[in-house]
Amino acid sequence: MRHRSLRPLLDALCLLVAFLLALLVRFRFETSAIDVQWYWVSLGLFAGVDIGYLYLRGMYDNGHVTTDRTGVVVDGLVYATFLYLLVAYLVKNTLFSRLTLVYFLVLSFVLQLGLERTVVAIRRRRYARGLDLVPAVLAGSVDDLAAAGLDALSLQRGLGMQLVQAEGRVVTAGSSSELEALLDVGTAHAALLASQLPDTSQMVELCLRRYVTVYALGGTVRTLPYPSDVLFVGRTPVLRVRDLLVVGVGARVKRLMDILLAGLGVVILSPLLLVLALLVKLTSRGPVLFGHRRLGEGGRSIRVYKFRSMAVDAEARLQGLLAADPLLRAEYEATYKLRNDPRVTPLGRWLRRTSLDELPQLFNVLHGDLSLVGPRPIVADEIAKYGPAAAAILRVPPGVTGLWQVSGRSDLDYAERVRLDMDYITHWSVWLDVRILAATVPAVLRRRGAR
Repeated sequence: MRHRSLRPLLDALCLLVAFLLALLVRFRFETSAIDVQWYWVSLGLFAGVDIGYLYLRGMYDNGHVTTDRTGVVVDGLVYATFLYLLVAYLVKNTLFSRLTLVYFLVLSFVLQLGLERTVVAIRRRRYARGLDLVPAVLAGSVDDLAAAGLDALSLQRGLGMQLVQAEGRVVTAGSSSELEALLDVGTAHAALLASQLPDTSQMVELCLRRYVTVYALGGTVRTLPYPSDVLFVGRTPVLRVRDLLVVGVGARVKRLMDILLAGLGVVILSPLLLVLALLVKLTSRGPVLFGHRRLGEGGRSIRVYKFRSMAVDAEARLQGLLAADPLLRAEYEATYKLRNDPRVTPLGRWLRRTSLDELPQLFNVLHGDLSLVGPRPIVADEIAKYGPAAAAILRVPPGVTGLWQVSGRSDLDYAERVRLDMDYITHWSVWLDVRILAATVPAVLRRRGAR
């Protein structure tokens, strides 16, 4: 459908119709005994939250969608109901009839789900007529595509995909370099992996870096650390690889949340920041802040700031310690930390136990080098320990806190750190960020894993 702006308006219309029908069933439109103004305010609140949630979940995006997005519709109504109840409690207005609310929710679900099924049916008809098709390049063999029971026509009708052709034949890529050359032309917005190729991983990385949607037949992306949705073209399952990057509306919401919360944190904590800076300056020689080089989004080098907790000659001391003590070297190479680090100052040891040394990272968040929540920031020497997951983890901004922070912090080994970072990336949502931020405070107070 070309006019995406119509869809949220239609959802709003569904909510309005459900609201009026609920009033009809419950009160027969005899509204003299109810607070009509509060009812309309409640409807506006419901509509704003519900439509906003559907927008963030991609309900209004163009392109192929699965036929069953019932859960998204339900989630939108649940979040809207929760926020309405919270607002009603805060303003101490409980005059919205509970039975009316039940009628409204049931009718809204039926109408919105019916709208979604209708939109999908219309979109499929347009695909069949050759409209709204996404140009796609085929990676692999046409024979493998046919062996899976697919052809250009079935892909058009089932996925809204039009394979790029030249001189009447489907253009194919047999390697990442050939795929890159085809994508450089700029006509393809999707790629279909039809064969098992030696550099499949590089192909997927190449596509995702260019925001090209990746589809794959079963068995072609076995070892990739990417989540995927299973779509059916007729009876043939096709995987749609989901990008691990937080992009589009989700990225804007996450960044806005980072700026608002980090900015608020800097304002509220500014007296504490000044006191800690003064203490660091008075208790040991050297600068107040220490900037450690880490790998940021895209693998670029960033400087992550902390209140200095070590002596100014810490690096020279470290090399001497590691050269003199093989056991200490083994401990450091395993975790890039020392449990009883002699380089740490007395004040620095307390700052680390309380995690107050990390407060300057709020400025990293405002600058955009870090997010409040994300994978653990790592140094360049650590990247080899992350294996195949490194390519995915370096495609999102690292965080001040994350699942690793609330699940043990320094007590975790590398395998567990990688698993937690990948779990966060593959299941990211705004709600997950909120839950991690809420769990960080008690984790810090318990000083679990801090050193």
